[in-house]
Amino acid sequence: MLTILHCISAYPDPIAPETQASSLLLELTADRFTHNVFSFKRAHWRGDITALAFDDAAGKDHRAMVYGAPPKGLRLARTMNQLATWIIADAQARGLKPDLVHAHKVTIDGLVGAQVAAHFGVPLALSVQANTDTRILNARWDLRATFRDIWQEAAVIFPFAPVAQTAVEALIGKRQGTVQMLPCPTRADRILTPTPRTAEAAPVIQTAFNLAHHGNKNIKTLLEATALAARELPDLRLDILGGGDAEAFFKISQMCAQIAPGHARLLGARKGDEMQTLMNRATAFALPSHRESFGMVYAEALLAGTPCLHSKGRAIDGLFAEGTVTLGVDPSNPGAMAEALLRLCREESAFKARLAEAQAAGHLNILRRHTIAERYGAHLQAAVDGIMPDVA
Repeated sequence: MLTILHCISAYPDPIAPETQASSLLLELTADRFTHNVFSFKRAHWRGDITALAFDDAAGKDHRAMVYGAPPKGLRLARTMNQLATWIIADAQARGLKPDLVHAHKVTIDGLVGAQVAAHFGVPLALSVQANTDTRILNARWDLRATFRDIWQEAAVIFPFAPVAQTAVEALIGKRQGTVQMLPCPTRADRILTPTPRTAEAAPVIQTAFNLAHHGNKNIKTLLEATALAARELPDLRLDILGGGDAEAFFKISQMCAQIAPGHARLLGARKGDEMQTLMNRATAFALPSHRESFGMVYAEALLAGTPCLHSKGRAIDGLFAEGTVTLGVDPSNPGAMAEALLRLCREESAFKARLAEAQAAGHLNILRRHTIAERYGAHLQAAVDGIMPDVA
């Protein structure tokens, strides 16, 4: 069984919560690989690296690390070198001999992972997150050459979506080696046949997010777009799913009353399986975020039989042909957003028919756990073996 060493700055460890996308990816292939996770988080200005061991469904004896460094990426290269040195020493002390190192970003994680992979003389795999990676690449011109080398020399690149790859390539050059699109897996990946709205039913747009992030998730503009669209569809309703922050719940409820009175309501948090059932009943799902590296909720919605509205150049943009089962929109333009909502409502039957066809043809399998696990495993094995993978 191959041993994979993971360098990752956004992993759900015992120190601080994170999205479960990365841990689920590892969990899905834990029967095929031995995963050793080094999860690191900046916690203060100065200080030594502090770590604790932890186990999870992906493996045993991982390391959760806290390190001291200035904010805003100051002394980034020096700090990541210190982390890499610590990881190498810890791995050696435990007798770990990785067959491959996976860094889960090109930038922060990549600086660490590249050094670790070079030390052990093994291949490097990189995930690509459009949001974080492009932000750091834009800010750190002085490290562009280093990032470019990491990008080109990695054995395999795993972008979350096409926009992640193109955004990074625009900054540090076109990737020459193996690239495999690898969406984030989700536990809520049932396929539900789309349910067209009956003639007497009101159109319902649904959105879902942690309410604490309502600014980035752009709920104000979505409410403005809903109010505009409701001028032509008076029974239109926006359902807002999510919890996580009492103050944000209050602020959003006030926005609903002020911006789209009678056309928006908060429904609180829901569990994954229940979310997909609720999504299936909606006309469309809309989340026009300002920034979004992938957004597992879009995958959950599409698999649940619900067409999606997303921001252009972000998230899942490019995974599916524009206007088939998804629509992209400028997140800063409420008028354009309203037009997109109206189109999704008026063409609901056509969008859902195309989505049903895509589901039946297997075109949505790229979003499902079994496909993601197979592609990930095959490309890691191929990178270690130094051959072309046997799956597309």
